[in-house]
Amino acid sequence: MELEFTFRNIESTEAIRGWALKRFAKVEKHLREPSAAHVTLTVDKHRHRADLTVHAMGEVLHASDETDDMYSTLDGVMLKIEHAAQKQKERVAQRKV
Repeated sequence: MELEFTFRNIESTEAIRGWALKRFAKVEKHLREPSAAHVTLTVDKHRHRADLTVHAMGEVLHASDETDDMYSTLDGVMLKIEHAAQKQKERVAQRKV
């Protein structure tokens, strides 16, 4: 699955895209057949914000994070989505037992 990017008030660079794809690879292993993911990156003065929405098998996971560095913002939002995906995976496993 591929991430869709939206850049607001920031230049689109391969470094940022590569960083996000590398971090999202960890998240993908916890998702059940992800179908769509969208990242919105916004810069307002010194605030760097990332919003991530993932659609997977009827489930929608959303997370956002805001710091003063885009790379740490991406790390934070990916960590939040990873925890949400793990939690959802555990819930599904408990229902099947």
